[in-house]
Amino acid sequence: MNQNIVKIGHFSPDHMEQMVELCKDLVPGGCNLENFTQNYMKIRNDQAYYIVEATIDGTMVGTAMGVIITALDGNFMVVENVVVSEQCRGQGVGKLILKELDRFALENQCTYAILVSSGFRKNAHKFYEAVGYVDDVRGFRKNYI
Repeated sequence: MNQNIVKIGHFSPDHMEQMVELCKDLVPGGCNLENFTQNYMKIRNDQAYYIVEATIDGTMVGTAMGVIITALDGNFMVVENVVVSEQCRGQGVGKLILKELDRFALENQCTYAILVSSGFRKNAHKFYEAVGYVDDVRGFRKNYI
């Protein structure tokens, strides 16, 4: 990892602009700082949400969010917005982020985690399989906008 130490922990709102920049890889057409900030303010104190950040020397190089869902048959975690900066991909940053989300899921007695990835993100799919996710379910999405 370029001889630099990667720190994994809770997202710092001071890194909001960096997160928006990173998430442009996920959202065709880009992301909106105002929307990210408003939504963060809504969820920041909700213990069911955990936004993980990876930083090197204070600069955000990766992020992901886990959301604990309580269903009638138990808890599971939805993983969203997994992204690592292009210059840090393939160096273990994503594995560290998802390992931290695994810890959060187990701490919350989750029986499984799910994530959805856009069809065009073929390299991301290989990564998810390498860290233990399996492609044995079929997901659907309905867009409202």
